[in-house]
Amino acid sequence: MAEEALTCPFCGAPYRAIIPAGTIQVKCDYCGATILVPPRLGGAVRQCPNHPDTLAVGLCNDCGQSYCTRCLYIFNVEGGKLHVCAKCYEKRRGMKTVWASILLIFSIALLLAIPFIIATPTPSPDTGGVLQMLFGAILLLTLSLVGFSAGKKMPPSVHDMLQQGGYEGHNPKSFLKKCVKCQKEIPIASEECPYCEAKQKGT
Repeated sequence: MAEEALTCPFCGAPYRAIIPAGTIQVKCDYCGATILVPPRLGGAVRQCPNHPDTLAVGLCNDCGQSYCTRCLYIFNVEGGKLHVCAKCYEKRRGMKTVWASILLIFSIALLLAIPFIIATPTPSPDTGGVLQMLFGAILLLTLSLVGFSAGKKMPPSVHDMLQQGGYEGHNPKSFLKKCVKCQKEIPIASEECPYCEAKQKGT
């Protein structure tokens, strides 16, 4: 058993569970990141493929490759965060761009349809329906622009954010959520409440 403390390289939270001998990786209870157990605690020695002189500290949540904090990026998803490499980040960002393009097409189609509806002679013009279409088109257009703006450039790496003190304030408190049943604070990565054993949303 390893007795020395392990700290998550992503959020700074301590890993409080006992690490059995031979364990290669563990999951941070606070931010949900997959942490490689360092050699000093009995883990395997893994170099970052992009920085051979640097030990890898975590895994990409998508491809499973080991990387250092300079090569991992935060990708926000519903209910938490993923730590992904540059290649996988580009793939996920590409999907966002695809959805943004689809929303843009629908918004333009709605905007183009409105003049035809207004110009069509009817006994009682449906003003409410036209306003709803206009509102829907504006909403879709806004969402598409947000999607495009989110995919313009790569965000800072985990390492850069930690250096700037901007990774959620480097504070484990930021990685807590309230249980859906008992409302006690539990780690954001928890699938089940350790107090009341209630299943959490999104699990």
